[in-house]
Amino acid sequence: MKKVTLLAILVLCMSAGTLWAQEKIVVGGSGGLRDEMEDMAKAYMSKRPSDTVEVLPDSMSTTGGIEGTKAGRLTIGLVVRPPLDHEKGRLVYRAVARRPVGVGVHKSIPVSNFSESQICDIFSGRINSWRDVGGGELKIVVLTRKQLDDANTQTMRNQMACFKDLKVSPEAVVLIRGGEVLDAIDRRPGTVGIVSVSTGFSGRENINAVAIAGMAPSADAVQNGKYKYVNETGVVTLGEPQGLAKRFLEFVASLEGQKILARNGQVAVR
Repeated sequence: MKKVTLLAILVLCMSAGTLWAQEKIVVGGSGGLRDEMEDMAKAYMSKRPSDTVEVLPDSMSTTGGIEGTKAGRLTIGLVVRPPLDHEKGRLVYRAVARRPVGVGVHKSIPVSNFSESQICDIFSGRINSWRDVGGGELKIVVLTRKQLDDANTQTMRNQMACFKDLKVSPEAVVLIRGGEVLDAIDRRPGTVGIVSVSTGFSGRENINAVAIAGMAPSADAVQNGKYKYVNETGVVTLGEPQGLAKRFLEFVASLEGQKILARNGQVAVR
């Protein structure tokens, strides 16, 4: 009887050890880091197959990342700004990268540079034809975001004097998520929107991010400080990260993680 009991205890301990060795975390929030985190998760799990890092496929904005983490639905929330004072609670924020924000147009529009005044005139509706900025005969269709915490637009307001108090054209098409702005530009010639700039725009091949005042929105220009329209992307956790969350974020900050960020047009925060 004792032998059977001892064997049962050993089996239970081995099973518990297997369960304890397997961990899972859920990552989600703003689309500003989603693609990079998906690449990070794949690279991390290839090295640690007993760990599971699930990156939710849909963007839910910075507010969604913050509230989802506070509610326990997310282990790691993706954000494009630090939590505001009334949002903080027990949240711990860490910056991950910086990414250029720019003006996206369809590649069929033959423009490669805007002055700041042209950008403000376009988004206010004072310029409503591409002909007026050397871009052909199409009507300009301005795209804007409904989200109050749209960090891309806020970056422009903070860094571009004429955009600070600008009222966006009443004819602008209002969308919810950044991905919807990218989809619209990719599919509809004539559209223009403020976007997070990445090397491949998540496979959307018809988007071009124009230079502003002669400076292209590249990672190199962000790194050397020549391009000033920049978002800081980061993550939040409920308290200091532990276990798998800690190991995964250490991987994000590693040299391999920095290379993944660079491939996606982001500059790692060291």
